[in-house]
Amino acid sequence: MKISSGWSKGLKILTPAGLETRPTRERIRQSAINMLAPWIAEAKVLDLFAGSGAIGIELASRGAAGVVFCEVSRSALDCLRKNAQEARARAGKQGVTLNPWVVEATDAHVLIKDCPPSSFDLIWADPPYELAERFVRDVGSYLASALCPGGVFALESHSDAVEWLPDWGETVSLELKKQRAYGITLISVWQKN
Repeated sequence: MKISSGWSKGLKILTPAGLETRPTRERIRQSAINMLAPWIAEAKVLDLFAGSGAIGIELASRGAAGVVFCEVSRSALDCLRKNAQEARARAGKQGVTLNPWVVEATDAHVLIKDCPPSSFDLIWADPPYELAERFVRDVGSYLASALCPGGVFALESHSDAVEWLPDWGETVSLELKKQRAYGITLISVWQKN
């Protein structure tokens, strides 16, 4: 797996062995990044369930100001830290400043609930598909709080999520803006009102 564009183009991404994490396939990653294109420039990004960090690094490489990566799996954290370190070194050589650029070894539920208001412009979440519904239901209001006005929350889930995805509307101030299915994968993007 490699980063496809920007200052980090060609960077090889280490991924953990085994089935503990499920890296987003390259075609889906590119499609998701393209969906998010209007919100990437200078965005402060939170990459929840970051795995190898490929999504966050790709967003930064395409112009995001910086990324906070959140992951709990030890094997994924080892790869994520190496990938983030290599990407930051590459950015530095090209005169790119990344702020924030942090790896948080914590549970996504905990991190999002502890975020100060308006901390991020773009939040990406790729939870294990079997945990996605519970995660979304548990943290909806916290996601909205953590986003800056006009910021977006993007979720990668199983395509059957269309049956349970919330219509937050005015209760959580997140409005569904885009949604696309790619085989068994569904990418949904909400914007904070």
